[in-house]
Amino acid sequence: METYNNPFDPHEDAMLWELHEIRHELHPLLSQKTIDEINADALKKYQQWQRINEQEENIELQPAVSS
Repeated sequence: METYNNPFDPHEDAMLWELHEIRHELHPLLSQKTIDEINADALKKYQQWQRINEQEENIELQPAVSS
């Protein structure tokens, strides 16, 4: 296989290849869903992440209880 110069350092190049592999694995799963289903799933995951993030922030903001 022929190699070529690119603007990425070896670390970035490896990371981009990993992203390619992940997308390749996800393609069969996502190709069975409509765009609306994909967007609904993404919104649901984002909202779950947001709730978890808010809970963690609330825990960090609570004053320490001394005994």
